[in-house]
Parts: sequence; structure tokens; C-alpha cells
Amino acid sequence: MAETYRADIIVSDMKRLVRRLNQIEPELAKTMRREWKEIVEPARSHLTASIKSAGIPMRGFRKRGSPVSKTWNNRGQSSRVFVQMRATNRVIAQMRNQTVLRLVVRNAATIIADMGGRTMTSRTPKGTKTDWYVYTNPRFANTYGPNSKPGFRRHTVTTQGDQMLQNLSGWGRGSTSRIAYPSVEKTLPAVRDKLITNINEYVALTNRELGA
Repeated sequence: MAETYRADIIVSDMKRLVRRLNQIEPELAKTMRREWKEIVEPARSHLTASIKSAGIPMRGFRKRGSPVSKTWNNRGQSSRVFVQMRATNRVIAQMRNQTVLRLVVRNAATIIADMGGRTMTSRTPKGTKTDWYVYTNPRFANTYGPNSKPGFRRHTVTTQGDQMLQNLSGWGRGSTSRIAYPSVEKTLPAVRDKLITNINEYVALTNRELGA
């Protein structure tokens, strides 16, 4: 299962734009990135607020004081939304279109609650083992078993997931996802328009200073 899902804005030839901005003034590219973060902030904060206002999806999701992001804990991790951007000279080979801005949720419990059962295209067979993940509970620090070893544990897929998906049906109403996509769909059009306007202004600046 992917641990992130993203809302992407794609712009071509970012490598060339950043290179030309650096030719004019190295701080220009940094200024552009700061402006991008300001532009996307309303979408990021709205998504965070939407996750918070939705509340705990199920009682079993809460584990107070958990040091990891596998649960809906009380440290704010469940509603934390990160901004990722690419505005450097690095370009993935054979890819002209580059993702330059992303809203990312990393909390596993949030992703499960939001996306669990939404595709319905495939099901993990009963008895399948999940990947190992870090588990630091001192009570089980040195235990060995089919699903545990020092510092790690995993799980065996059962039919409990079917009941979980039924219980999650009342948490959020979106079709693609329960909370996240409906939230960003309301804010991303304005973000996209402002971002494109911003980039076009920097392209025009480089054309004036350096020629087309």
C-alpha cells in the first residue's frame, strides 16, 4: 500500500526556467519557491482542517502517545499535510512534464481511513503477511514470533478488514477518497491558476532579461 497520495500540478521545462533565473539572480529561484508555498498554503490548511473536523474514523484507530505514525494518535500526525516541491536542475530522464508541487499525507492511519476499499479492483488474499515495520514498544522489544522480531512487527491479513471498511463507510462522503480529495478539489483550481500565473510571470521576466 502506498504511504502517500498526492495532488499534483504539472509544468513543463522547469529545469530551463530555474537555470535562466539563476543566470539573472540566484535568489530568484528561491523567491519563486517561497511564493509557491504561500500559494498552496490555503489548500494545505484546508485539507488539514478537513481531516481534523472529520474526527476519529473508528475507536480502534486511536492510540495515545504512539511514537510512530501508524495510528490516529494525539500528536497531530494524523492531520499533518506536507508540501513537497521540485524546482531544481534535476529532471527525471525521459520525462518532460515534471511534478513541481505536491500535497502529501504520510500518516498510515489517515490514508487507510481515507482510501481503504475505494478502488475495489483487487483484494489481498487472506493469510498474506504485511511488510515489517518499526515497533518500539519495550514490552515486545525482544520477542520472536511469526509476526514479531526485536524492533519490528508485521500482521497477517484476515477478514477483519471487511468489517473495518463497512465501519468506515460513514466517515466522509467522497467517491475517490472519503475526505482528502473532496477537500483539495475545492481549493486546487484556484491554486493551479495562481501557480501558473506565477510561473508565467517568471518566464516573462527571463525573456525580458535574457531573450526568448
